[in-house]
Amino acid sequence: MFINMKNFLKIYFLFLIFSCSKNKYQTSIQGNIPNLPDGTIFLFKDNPNNKVDSTETKNGKFSLIHVWKEDEPSYIGIDHIDRNGINRFFNFTTKANYKKVPGWGTNVFLSDPVININGNLKYDTLVGINLPADKKPVTGPPLKGGKQTEAFYNIDGDLFEKIDDKTIRTVKEKIERYPYSYHLLYKINENRNSFSAYQVKDFLKSFKGEITKSETFEKLLAYNEKRFNEKSIAIPILQDKNGLKKEILNKKYKKHLIVFWASWCGPCRQEIPMLKKLYGLYENDIEFISISTDTDKALWQKALKEENMKWKQLIVSNDISENEALQIHFKLNQAIPYTVLVDNDLKILGNTTGLSNEQELKKLINK
Repeated sequence: MFINMKNFLKIYFLFLIFSCSKNKYQTSIQGNIPNLPDGTIFLFKDNPNNKVDSTETKNGKFSLIHVWKEDEPSYIGIDHIDRNGINRFFNFTTKANYKKVPGWGTNVFLSDPVININGNLKYDTLVGINLPADKKPVTGPPLKGGKQTEAFYNIDGDLFEKIDDKTIRTVKEKIERYPYSYHLLYKINENRNSFSAYQVKDFLKSFKGEITKSETFEKLLAYNEKRFNEKSIAIPILQDKNGLKKEILNKKYKKHLIVFWASWCGPCRQEIPMLKKLYGLYENDIEFISISTDTDKALWQKALKEENMKWKQLIVSNDISENEALQIHFKLNQAIPYTVLVDNDLKILGNTTGLSNEQELKKLINK
């Protein structure tokens, strides 16, 4: 039997390309929305400003296949701009609750291999919010995804907002029901220091399958093991605004108010005038310390000049061990602003996450 070598090589390389593409993580989004005008669907990752792909829509139909660089599912969503420049930003109804209200809406879903969006969209009215004429909020038709989106859409949107005994029980129950859920893994990782090391270890034992070989799982497992040896982890010495290395705590004070922030964080900048007022009231009794998580020192320095804060200003380096030491000792999660009150032995007397008001911080300071 004679084989044409040229044809053989073509077939062989096509096979290799096909095989490699099959191994890549990809998402196919198929849509049929009859009342969607002709235009362009944009696919975004994490937030609408991070657009990663697009495709044309005609007669409400569209098809998009995106190949991901990441090996783990991401939070993704869609926006639409029609030929008249009208931007429709989508929200999808879940099967879970938010603040005990059923069917909470979200603009994202998980990057499952196949997503189907079929049916008419509904135009929404946002009470008390006046949008420009070219911005239209819409609720999309029922979205059918894979097992990752299914798990996400069956987990209450406020589950991790308040960590208490009920939260711990519910999280454990949800993992047992969805032991493959990256949404649960991501949320546990985001809030890892709000749980004890033993609780996180127990959560991780309940996950099953390929998720346990993921990078997020393995990094969380390794980080959590370090938490069991907290006393052996040294407190890092951080750089101040003059480039000098400084210890975080000045032991002449009995209590220390530490604020983790960043120049790009709107709520962080918003609470600075209130911090200045409280600093004037308590500077003789409590040490105030701001620690920036900025990765760009130039932006941090620019913000310091603009804000003119008189108390100790420090910045975290990009060193992983330094970051982890701060997270472990001060119970820092991923959300900022984060304010924590500690004594000289690093005992946490109280903490708060998010934009604080004057009354909240006075209550925290007086603990």
